[in-house]
Amino acid sequence: MLAITVFVVLTATFLLQAGNVAADQAVIRRQDLELNAGDMLFVHSDRSSIQRILLEGDLASANFTKIAEYPTADFEFAASKEGLYQLRMFFDYPSDYVVNLLVRDKIDGTTSNSTTYYVSAGTFELDIYAHFSSVPDGARITAPSVSPWDSFAHWMSRFGEAFPFWVKVLYLGLGLQFFAVGGLWIRRESARRDSGTQRLDAGNKSFLWLDLIYKYLLVCFVAILAIMGGELLVLFILRFMFLVSLDLLSLWDLFVVGFAAGAVMMVYLVRLTLEKIFDLKPIEDE
Repeated sequence: MLAITVFVVLTATFLLQAGNVAADQAVIRRQDLELNAGDMLFVHSDRSSIQRILLEGDLASANFTKIAEYPTADFEFAASKEGLYQLRMFFDYPSDYVVNLLVRDKIDGTTSNSTTYYVSAGTFELDIYAHFSSVPDGARITAPSVSPWDSFAHWMSRFGEAFPFWVKVLYLGLGLQFFAVGGLWIRRESARRDSGTQRLDAGNKSFLWLDLIYKYLLVCFVAILAIMGGELLVLFILRFMFLVSLDLLSLWDLFVVGFAAGAVMMVYLVRLTLEKIFDLKPIEDE
């Protein structure tokens, strides 16, 4: 009787451990794609679930996104020459997420959804075997011309993707406040000066608006530094003083800091040039 009880307990323990191991194993899927040389492959997730990417093939002829920080949600890959490329992509997220494979045709520029994967939660491995082949001469057509406005709009959309959402909200919120209050103040000051002897000409009004833009960009730059510095301070205190591992929202981005500093410097130089050459000064300095 004792031997049967021990056997049942060991069997139940083994089955439980086997079930846990099976649950922890990553779901692996393979996707074969046939593309033309020059086509662009997009891997997009609705969550920042991409944890790691391994590439294999003639990478000298490939153009792909160089990810600076994981996790991320997007990855692009293209090859200029025919060949076989293997992309091993590892995903992980605590809740459900969707992975889409999109292909943009080089000839007509259309984008099609190749495959969609839904993952309830956890680890997911996607092995993509992308075979790029040369386009037959008979299949080549002339791509429609793109207007300068379309090119500029596409560039602006790609440029805006480099900024986190909280930075856009910060610039928008402070911009509405600065230009609403500052514009009202400039109109009142112009009306007051017009009724007196010291009227403001177009040059003075332009300088006042430029000074307002400079102060707006300067405040945004200081706010970005304060927010990022606060995050680093909190992480330092939690990890090195209280030994707590906490993943906060990724706020630190050198590109955002560099852009904000560069914008402030450019407007300041223009403002300084107008002040020195044309002897324009803000109203409070007169």
